Amino acid sequence: MLALHPESLLGQLAHLPDPRRRSGRRYPLAALLGMVIIGMLNGQDSLHSAWLWTEKRWGHLWEPLGAHSPHFPASNTLRDLLARLDADDVDRQLRPWMERFLGRPLGGISADGKVLRGSKRAGLAALHVVELVSHAHGEVLAQREAVGGDEVAALLALLTEVPLQGRTISMDAGLLTAGVTQTIQQQQGDYLGSVKGNQAEVQALLDDWVAPQVLSPLSGTSRATASPRSPDCPATPQAAAPRRPPGAATTTGARSTDD
Repeated sequence: MLALHPESLLGQLAHLPDPRRRSGRRYPLAALLGMVIIGMLNGQDSLHSAWLWTEKRWGHLWEPLGAHSPHFPASNTLRDLLARLDADDVDRQLRPWMERFLGRPLGGISADGKVLRGSKRAGLAALHVVELVSHAHGEVLAQREAVGGDEVAALLALLTEVPLQGRTISMDAGLLTAGVTQTIQQQQGDYLGSVKGNQAEVQALLDDWVAPQVLSPLSGTSRATASPRSPDCPATPQAAAPRRPPGAATTTGARSTDD
């Protein structure tokens, strides 16, 4: 068996807490997780397809992965391990290694909620998670289950686990609650929210606030001076001064970096 370099990804995986009983550790934890990673890197988009892909190549892979023998593990062995592994703990332990490997902070980050494809099982709903993704490299930095569909609670937990200083976190306006923006600012980060068509009320508030500041006057009458929701308002330069809508600080814009 080849020794794993301590600074390699497999070396880091070897230090993860193993949830299996000692008597049930026929295959090293790092070797099993390495199987999944290699399969995914080679275009396999499910656990079963990754297992099938590595099975065909196991004769060349078992020793570099650190397995004890060329005997190939059953699919149940892999599935049971992943079901018992603490994904949040894996994220926390691998995140510093990822930044050391890249040699620099990961820069801008996107926060997004999604339902994981292929995660639905008999009698169980598909897994709903919130992810933090690096803009520069496209890697998932961390993810947490949105229990009961509560994406905001999952995001708040993630924001305390990832260094935010000097970074901008972008997300849908639906995630930009007061608690989220305060947490980002407390960690000296910035935030940026995007408003989509399915957020009509928020979009109307922003149009009402932003339009007077960005639209040019037309024929002596400024479109910006009349509230979009008050069509009868006289169109004069003084009719509607620019104003910040309720909650604008949590639905738009980023904190100034000069603070």
